[in-house]
Amino acid sequence: MACIVPFRALYYNTSRFGKDLGRFVAPPYDVIDRDRERRLKDDRLNITYLTLGDEEDAYATAAKRLKRWLNDGVLVNEKEPAFFICEQTFQTASGDVVVRTGIVGLVRLDDFSKGTVLPHENTIPKHKADRLALMSALRGDMEQIFMLYDDPDGAMEDILQEWRRREEVLRFIDEEGVHHRIVRIDDVEVCKRITGILGPRTMLIADGHHRYETALEYSRRERTASGGSGDRTCDHVLSTLVSFRNSGLVINPTHRLISGLDGSLLDSLPDELRKRFDVEVCGSASELAEKVENGPSRAFGLFEPSKGTCLLVRPDGEPRGPLEDLSVYVLQERVLKEVLGYTAEMIDRKVNIEYLKGTAAAMSAMGTGEYQACFLVKAPSVEQVMAVSDSGLKMPQKSTYFYPKIWSGTLMCLFDP
Repeated sequence: MACIVPFRALYYNTSRFGKDLGRFVAPPYDVIDRDRERRLKDDRLNITYLTLGDEEDAYATAAKRLKRWLNDGVLVNEKEPAFFICEQTFQTASGDVVVRTGIVGLVRLDDFSKGTVLPHENTIPKHKADRLALMSALRGDMEQIFMLYDDPDGAMEDILQEWRRREEVLRFIDEEGVHHRIVRIDDVEVCKRITGILGPRTMLIADGHHRYETALEYSRRERTASGGSGDRTCDHVLSTLVSFRNSGLVINPTHRLISGLDGSLLDSLPDELRKRFDVEVCGSASELAEKVENGPSRAFGLFEPSKGTCLLVRPDGEPRGPLEDLSVYVLQERVLKEVLGYTAEMIDRKVNIEYLKGTAAAMSAMGTGEYQACFLVKAPSVEQVMAVSDSGLKMPQKSTYFYPKIWSGTLMCLFDP
């Protein structure tokens, strides 16, 4: 059984700065490049000074800054535990305006073997080591991870709809136009109901695999070092939980862009694809993108602008298991590895490959001439993600892009407040 509990939230001092946190917040650490980091750090109180640290002595400096911000009243810690609603209103690629609502709380850290929390993607050890260094220095969660659960009877949805109408404690509009609102749920009886409703649910990690595994390792080390038992704050991870039945749950595709490969290898690629798959020629990149988006879940596209190549690729036969029903898996295993010679290490280290979220961004990048080819993939459905996890399997990295992201700098949690 899972365990989800309220927490003593740490956040920017709204009495001092107001409820609009636009100047302080940032996307998750792993989607911030150097240019974006410099822009965010133009404000000396931006959360990236904690989540990314400084280039020299990064996390020791971040720990000193956190202590100073607490002493100076930049950040404040609530005295009583509470749950919070994270509400995000945004426009989809088709132009529809939707609202995604989730509950923010602490999820008890369990090993994946227990089945209470399930992963769906593989992780990279280097990234976990970096996050462990940060967590050890700051002794707290500066970012939330994103989890999914099932709410078949709508019990959680009823609570969310009732409480979301209340005045928010925090808000901001991010650079993509997403409206974020944070609403506190501090009624003790309602908090108990939430814990009771979510306890029997299985939690699926949607975004934040590295941070979850880092938190689990940190909890183990702390328990070993102290020789203690019982339930401590560091035995949990700060999370936003969204029902996979929520109408605002959106998964966008993450396309693969290729560069640096031998030209003869790419010259032979169309013929190699025809030997292995059913291939359809499309008249334009936009037609190809539309057919990938609306086509079968295993289909993917090859776009080579320098050669005018636009191919829709569909595997023959039926998939053998949930992984083979995913275009990202078919592409990685049967094309990148078998035809183009990629190894798992090359893919993990992003050697000659780049991942871009969303079709518009991929098409724009291809227009620069920096890349030789683009593989357009179809975003998996929530049901497919759940099927992979329920089978004990893991998708290739960068298989899912849940939109929008859970931004950093809203709600945090200290292990020793």
